[in-house]
Amino acid sequence: MPKTPKTALKQSALPLAVKVSGNPWEASDDNPATVPLPNDVIITKVTGDYTERDRKLWAFLVAAVWDDLLTVRIHEIRVSKINTIFEQYGGEKTASWIWESAKRLSKTHVEYELNDDGKRLVGVSNLLNAQTHKDLRITGYLRFDIPPLLCEVIRAPCRFSRLRLHFMIGLSGKYAVTLYMLLESVANKQTPVLDVQINQLRQWLKVPEGKLEKWFDIKRFTLEPALKQINENSNAAGFSVSMEEIKEGRAVDRVRFTLTKTAGRIANEKCLKPKAIEQPKAADNSGALRLPLSAFEQAKKAAPGLDVYGLEFQWREWLANKPRPDNPAGSFIGFCKAKYQKDGKT
Repeated sequence: MPKTPKTALKQSALPLAVKVSGNPWEASDDNPATVPLPNDVIITKVTGDYTERDRKLWAFLVAAVWDDLLTVRIHEIRVSKINTIFEQYGGEKTASWIWESAKRLSKTHVEYELNDDGKRLVGVSNLLNAQTHKDLRITGYLRFDIPPLLCEVIRAPCRFSRLRLHFMIGLSGKYAVTLYMLLESVANKQTPVLDVQINQLRQWLKVPEGKLEKWFDIKRFTLEPALKQINENSNAAGFSVSMEEIKEGRAVDRVRFTLTKTAGRIANEKCLKPKAIEQPKAADNSGALRLPLSAFEQAKKAAPGLDVYGLEFQWREWLANKPRPDNPAGSFIGFCKAKYQKDGKT
C-alpha cells in the first residue's frame, strides 16, 4: 500500500469531527450518508464543463473512498455498482453516463485556499483522473484517483459543507444541486443565513450569459423549483428554507435564504459530536459494516480471478447469523482467500 507523501498534512492533526457519516452504499433515515467537502472546492472557484450530475458523482466517489484518501492512490469500483445507487435515487437507467462524467471531471479545475501553520496556502488541481476498459465502460470497473494535494484539502478543510449524498443524488433540475450546496455551506453557522447579491448568485449557479437576465426568470426557473424540492423533502435535506427578496429602490438587489434545521438533523449531529474523539470504526452508526476500498484491493490479490464484489454479498450473507467481526476487512479478505482455495484454483 503506497505511503502518504512526507509533504502531506499529518493525519493525526486532522479534525476527527470532519469525517463522513452513514454509508454511501445504503440509505438510512436515522443515519444519512454525508460527506464534508471544502466550500472552495464545491462552490466558488470551479472552472470547466462541470454539470450537476458531475457534482453528484464526484461527491459520491469521495465518500466511497474516504477512508483511503490519504493512503491509497488508485481506487477501483464496479461501474454497475455506482449506477445502482444513481438509478435508485437519481433515475439513471444506464451506466454509460459515468465515463462521460469522469472525463468532464478530469477537465474541471478548482482553486482553493487554506491556512497552514498560520500561513495562507493556495493551490490548483483537477478533480479526478480516471481510466476504464474501452470495451467495458458500462459493465467493467472505473479506476480513478483524486490528486493527492486535493485529498489533503478534502480531509482537512478550513470551511466545509456536509452534503447529504442520497438527497443530493435525487435532486433534479439544472441548478438544484448547486443551490443545495450553497445553502448547506451556511446550515451549520450560528446564524444559518445566506445573503447574496443577484449577480453573485448568477455566477455561483453558473447561469449562462444572456440567459435568465431578469430576476423574475431566475426566481421562477432556478430558485423556486429547487426550494420546492428541499422544502417538500426537508427531512432528507436536513433543513427547510425560506427566501426573502431585498430591494434597492424598485429593483431586487439581493436575496436572503434563511435555513431551519430539522429535529432529525439536530439529533443526528448530537450523536456525531461525541464520536469525534473516538477512533474510526469499521462499521458506521447504522450498524452496517463498511469496507475500505483497500480491502477489495487486497481481496483481489488473495482471490485472483474471482469477482470480489460478488464475494462481498456472499460474505455478508455468511455473516448474517454470526458474531460481528472485530476486523471486518480481515474477515472479508480471509473469506475471499478461502473461496479461492476451495473454488478458484485451476
